[in-house]
Amino acid sequence: MSKKKILKIIGIVLLVIIIIFLIYTIRNYIIISNLQNKMSNYSNSTNYYTKSVTTESDASVVTMKYYKKNNKEVVFIERNLNGEISKISMYNNGERKDTFWDNKDSKVAKLNSDGLMAVNIYNGIETDNKWQTFLGGMLASIKSTNCDGKECYRIKGFLSTTLLNTKESEVYIEKDTGLYLKRIDEGITSEREYEFDNVDDSIFVEPDISQYTLKENE
Repeated sequence: MSKKKILKIIGIVLLVIIIIFLIYTIRNYIIISNLQNKMSNYSNSTNYYTKSVTTESDASVVTMKYYKKNNKEVVFIERNLNGEISKISMYNNGERKDTFWDNKDSKVAKLNSDGLMAVNIYNGIETDNKWQTFLGGMLASIKSTNCDGKECYRIKGFLSTTLLNTKESEVYIEKDTGLYLKRIDEGITSEREYEFDNVDDSIFVEPDISQYTLKENE
């Protein structure tokens, strides 16, 4: 076989590889863009509830429940380590933030505390622009799958501006809503659920302060 013919065959093979790679990247770009657009319908919501259950590498389970209604917020965080449960409750009534700790041996409260953990709606595949989405789609693996009875995409190795994903990170995103339902990364599994426009004001009522020891602000 002549050298010219060998070079021609190599050129054809390279062209086919490039075309396949472009098709793969464009397909990923379209899927991710559609999911980003669907999720944007929820990102500015001011009335929602989200729950996440995270199983960590030390076998502890962290359950977080977050409620938001207009300018009011509350987050409940419960950690279960070998059956020993500790809880943190943080309230924001729009004017003041209060924190309550419930542990095995103590109940402590701090009024006018500094922080509150806001839990925004995101799906783990956000980017700053379309170019980042296209580049991220080059290396991402996207497959259709089922997650807890819902049709999802399993997206692996996509670089996002909201999650520090690695090559091995897996995010399961619901096809219909664009919301992320599950994430697996470095042995840690986190599952999430949502509810919109159904938060009742009673959830923002704080516990009886007389049951707690007050902690002074430093």
